[in-house]
Amino acid sequence: MHRQVTYELLSLEALLATGKKLDRAQQTKVKSELIRIRQALLSNALLLTDHQHVQRYIQGHHYGLVQLLDKLHPDANADLLSILLDLLREMEKTFAPHIDPDANVPIVYRKHLAEECNKIVAAFNKLLKDAPVSERLQLVFIRIFKRFSTATTVTYHQHRYVTMLKEEITHRLKKPTLTEEDLRQLLLWLDCNSLTAFGYYTHQITEQLHALETKNEKHERLMMLRREITQAPVKPDLHYHPKIPSLRTQLLTFLSEELKIMESVASPPPAKASPSGDFRLRTELSVSQLACLLKTLLDNRIITNPNVSELLRFLAQTTVTKRAEAISFDSLRAKYYNIESGTRETTRQVLQALAKSLS
Repeated sequence: MHRQVTYELLSLEALLATGKKLDRAQQTKVKSELIRIRQALLSNALLLTDHQHVQRYIQGHHYGLVQLLDKLHPDANADLLSILLDLLREMEKTFAPHIDPDANVPIVYRKHLAEECNKIVAAFNKLLKDAPVSERLQLVFIRIFKRFSTATTVTYHQHRYVTMLKEEITHRLKKPTLTEEDLRQLLLWLDCNSLTAFGYYTHQITEQLHALETKNEKHERLMMLRREITQAPVKPDLHYHPKIPSLRTQLLTFLSEELKIMESVASPPPAKASPSGDFRLRTELSVSQLACLLKTLLDNRIITNPNVSELLRFLAQTTVTKRAEAISFDSLRAKYYNIESGTRETTRQVLQALAKSLS
């Protein structure tokens, strides 16, 4: 039978409820209360042997402390702010496995992260001005840092990822001879599974294939790339987007599709009739937007067909866009694996309009 534990922040919340600046006596009382809370949390957590009970207990108090920090008066005593932050960080360190990764970090964390992101973007622009690193690869990282330099909410998962990415890049930027490979390794190591990263990698693969003349050379290169990506080191339990396939999985799927298509070129299957005779699905989307929408639905497991080529071929055979009465499979496939930033933005606007129409 578990010992009953209580919520330890009630007195502290009452002291800080007004949002007004505290007088000296109130500040002393708050500091004493914080010392008591720290001791209570550590001792009570040890009494709860069940993992779920400990997790609920810690997450409830952690969430309460974040809320208190966010409501703290801007002119609050610096010592009071420091003690609150010390308690929060001690909880995050001591009970790291129990902290909710989807919870929002306090505003003070978010503002500091925004400052650090702006610094790293400035360092990129300065240190990579003459470095042999492509703009496509720079853009992968710059997009992430710019996103969090202006983000209004940041989760603990995002904060951990961006902080680790910043540290890794800062370390590499100090190298006197920085290369494309130095930064490219980070994409797989930290599982930077963004659309921009995937587009960069597939563009690199496509360019390598175009430089080769024979089918055997291309086949060998694809096999080599598949082996390299499979064997590349990956940091465990870390992902930019935790709810979509890893960059490694996406790339291995892409390479498998390339190999299947290459093998089918030698003996193409007979043309199949349209599934519904002359019927065509008509859409106002462009071919690029259609490809972007399909990738979004696949990445988020809304569409679950495992064979991407079959889906692309099906859409090419049965869909008519605003500007194209006949869609080329090769064109649709190329746009699916190399989605441009403008296409992402216009597709996002279409989805936002759809969501608004449902409200």
